[in-house]
Amino acid sequence: MSAGPFWLQIFLVFGMSDKLSDLQQLISLSRKMLEQAHSSAWDELAKLEAKRSKLLSVFILAPVPAELASTVSEGIRSILAIDHEIIELGQAERLELEQVLRQIDQGKKAVKAYSL
Repeated sequence: MSAGPFWLQIFLVFGMSDKLSDLQQLISLSRKMLEQAHSSAWDELAKLEAKRSKLLSVFILAPVPAELASTVSEGIRSILAIDHEIIELGQAERLELEQVLRQIDQGKKAVKAYSL
């Protein structure tokens, strides 16, 4: 950190601490979302995503101190990797549901054919 007025140094330290705390909270929420995806708890995942989205909106508006750029970048990459895994799980779930719906539809057609 560069030398400057003491109050500015204190502000920068607390600002960095807040930024790191927010980043850790974003990563934690992302991990919780992934846990919910693994459990197929999509409603709970959506609630967590809404909470994360609000925090993320605030997070991206605040400038990143140069000292934290690498850490924040790494954290964002972690969040993106988690999101990618959540998307893959969601797509797999969707495919399973589509297959179940097709089977139900085929069953309805069979029942209809035999009831004529």
